[in-house]
Amino acid sequence: MNTNNKKDFKSVYVSSRARDNILKYKYTGCDSSFISIHIMNHFWNWFVNLFPKSFAPNLITLFGFISIIVSYFVTLYYMDRMSGVAPKWLYLFNALCIFIYQTMDACDGKQARRVQASSGLGELFDHGCDAMITYLVMQTFQSSLQVGVNQISFFTTLWIMYVFFMAQLEQYSTGVMNLGHFGPTESQFSMMAGHIFTFFYGEQFWLNTIKFETFEIQYNHFVLLVVILGGVGTILLNIFSILKNGNESILANIINLVPISILLGVSIYWGKYSTVNIFETVPHYFMGIFGILFALVTGKLILARICMDKLSPIQLIMLPLIAVILNIYKFNGELFDEILFTKVYFFVVFIVYIHFAYDVVTSLTKVLDIYCFRLKNKKQL
Repeated sequence: MNTNNKKDFKSVYVSSRARDNILKYKYTGCDSSFISIHIMNHFWNWFVNLFPKSFAPNLITLFGFISIIVSYFVTLYYMDRMSGVAPKWLYLFNALCIFIYQTMDACDGKQARRVQASSGLGELFDHGCDAMITYLVMQTFQSSLQVGVNQISFFTTLWIMYVFFMAQLEQYSTGVMNLGHFGPTESQFSMMAGHIFTFFYGEQFWLNTIKFETFEIQYNHFVLLVVILGGVGTILLNIFSILKNGNESILANIINLVPISILLGVSIYWGKYSTVNIFETVPHYFMGIFGILFALVTGKLILARICMDKLSPIQLIMLPLIAVILNIYKFNGELFDEILFTKVYFFVVFIVYIHFAYDVVTSLTKVLDIYCFRLKNKKQL
């Protein structure tokens, strides 16, 4: 980074320590997935060569992100209650969007190595998009499964976002991104299969029940139970790896869990005890608040990991949640209008998230002396 950039450097989120450390960052990863290594990798290696060498890796990431955003809003248009009948093509469309995202997510890193443009910014942009995509893709998946807008679908989405956070925490602590034997590729194909099943067998398929003697459970709830238990297993493996190979103390890792754990707890409390039945009145504002907050805190952890910095356990954007708890617990919803608060807080959180993304990307491009969405030509190097 040149001297002028150092002198003029200003950022809300990137500290001077982070600025210096990102220049030293090197990615270390491990993928044991049979599908990724022995099947999909051949396709991805072929597909990445379709991009010209002038194509920036972050543009590939962005294209995958956009495909999931489009999938989410089209699904929201036809199934705003995350259940009901939708045009049959929607389910194939959602499966296709996940496949596009999967392909772009696999090829952005390959393109970066192909054109010698790998950087900490690229990984931050990639995983930062993944954090937000986790929310969006889980909402569309559960819509196809006819789960509906309720505590079950909401908790499942946030639980998987918690699982994603733990994977980042493991990498933060150990320095290695371990995708495991059953990782993102298998999860993505599972969601594609869910959408395709709905296309062929209809929405009512998921409302059938499985009986185990006196116990009865709907197909869709059984799938979510498997998803949640799979997340529990993944988190246990994350914890084992952190304890065995981590460079951070147990206390430091617990402190890093504080903001995301508070979010999970508050989300459950607010959803259950809302004085205005939040899942019926403004469900997507409410769920969106926590989806974005989870993605924001995860993004800050990724930034701290790549820049070898610290994640603050105190997140100012979360302080309004104290007012929510007080309004429900102490004042029975009479302190302020809960619906109006939810809408206003959603837009505040959204603006903060956009500002975080913009500030970090523009700051790190200055530090690394690169562009985000285009490559420098040889004369500029």
